Amino acid sequence: MRLTLGRIFLGVALLGFGVENILFGRYIVARVAPWPADGSVRFAIACITAIVFLAAGAAFLIGRGRRVAGLTIATLIMGWSIVRHLPVAIAGPAWSGDWTNVLKAGTLAAGALAVAAGDDRPMGSAVASLRRLAPYVVGAFFVLGGIQHFMFATFVATLIPPFIPWPYFWTYFAGVCLFLGGVGLWTPFIRSLAATLTGLMVFSWVFLVHVPLVFNVGRAEWMGVFEALGISGVCLMLTSPPPPA
Repeated sequence: MRLTLGRIFLGVALLGFGVENILFGRYIVARVAPWPADGSVRFAIACITAIVFLAAGAAFLIGRGRRVAGLTIATLIMGWSIVRHLPVAIAGPAWSGDWTNVLKAGTLAAGALAVAAGDDRPMGSAVASLRRLAPYVVGAFFVLGGIQHFMFATFVATLIPPFIPWPYFWTYFAGVCLFLGGVGLWTPFIRSLAATLTGLMVFSWVFLVHVPLVFNVGRAEWMGVFEALGISGVCLMLTSPPPPA
């Protein structure tokens, strides 16, 4: 049940990324900076990648062609991140939001690999090895997010909608939960529990944090809605161990 639900959440997120690529006229996954400078070329790339996201999202939802769709999405997201996110993160300060985007892309790619590995067919050794690394990549994303909730508490508190009281308490509480969730994903004997609880927490933020922010900051925050939905799906995909190679 959790694996199916995680695949559906990630599939819906991919559909959202595809639509957003077209609406924003650029590749937007993990909030990469607009590229290239030529607007017409940028829009053409956005449309091509949108088609890939829409097709993969549909494959995830209907459960057919998951192996090809998952490997394609993982390669696209990681390839783009290595070329566009990673150089910016390396050149910038440590613990910055640029590193968040690197690991966010890695988390989404890890989820796509989990979908690809979950189609009940034997995996190649390379895919199997990458799938085994997935919880550690996702765990690093959450550990970094937890630390950043303390480092940038003033900014994070502004993201909490006004109808939720004590924003600083929830900022620090969420930071602790993210950190512990990441450590739990690194720890095999509690990994399933950590992935389940962290996935449910992030899913709750879709409606408690990100949807309200759409009304406060505008349509750009739909990125956050689909990111949170996709990441919660990734967590649910990691509640079971990978199938044997």
